[in-house]
Amino acid sequence: MSRHEDDLIKELKTLKTNRSLDTEKKEGMRMALQEHAAKKQKQQRRKVKVKQTFMRFSTAAAILIFGVFVYYFVSNDQLPMPSNDQESSRENEMYQEDLTMPEEEETTDENEAAFSIEEQGTEIGTIMLEGSEQEETLYNYTIEPYGIDFQMREFLANYTVEGEEVVFSNDVDYVSVDIRLWVAESTTIDEMIPEVQQRFGETFDNAEEPEATTDDNPYEGVTQSISDPPQGYYLYQIDDNVLVIQYEYGIAAADGMAAAWEVLLNSIE
Repeated sequence: MSRHEDDLIKELKTLKTNRSLDTEKKEGMRMALQEHAAKKQKQQRRKVKVKQTFMRFSTAAAILIFGVFVYYFVSNDQLPMPSNDQESSRENEMYQEDLTMPEEEETTDENEAAFSIEEQGTEIGTIMLEGSEQEETLYNYTIEPYGIDFQMREFLANYTVEGEEVVFSNDVDYVSVDIRLWVAESTTIDEMIPEVQQRFGETFDNAEEPEATTDDNPYEGVTQSISDPPQGYYLYQIDDNVLVIQYEYGIAAADGMAAAWEVLLNSIE
């Protein structure tokens, strides 16, 4: 109890004993006591309200935390754990995938690098034959995977693929014509000359030295030949590779072959 309350109580006691105290002073003291009591009751209600609010928030926080923990543990319990057999099966599958993937890549690379000859249709061209111009059907081809394009005269449109070479041939008045094309990879003309000469055996032992080509294609090249029977080769440097053209035919086909060489060699690109 405060000092102020003690003073009020003493004054009330004095009121009881002092009958002669005036009415106005008694009324003022009564009102002061009522006001103090009301203020005290209001403060008490505020403390109770604050305490109740704090208890509500504390209870709500505890319930929320408890719910989070319950959800976490329930979720973990529901996750299926792989058995030993499942883990072993998965490891075997991954191991098999690792083994097969390089083999598939190697197979794909081999297929992409396979030698082939692709037909690209025909067109009408003009050739010089026995001193006069004539129109003739020309056949377009591409050597893959190198992308080398060229043309052939109609009478040489028959071809076969032998390994990594394509052979164009025909019989003209019972005279055989054989033109063989292939590509030597990652090499130079100087390196290829002795290798190609070796294919002809002793044929070029007494032949003239190889000389530069004068064709209308954009590539550096050399050629070497003998005339009885006509045979020889052309070599063209195309990027890092060398296009090799070997040929052999009878002397009776010489006139027709002049025009064939003009068509073939000038169309290389």
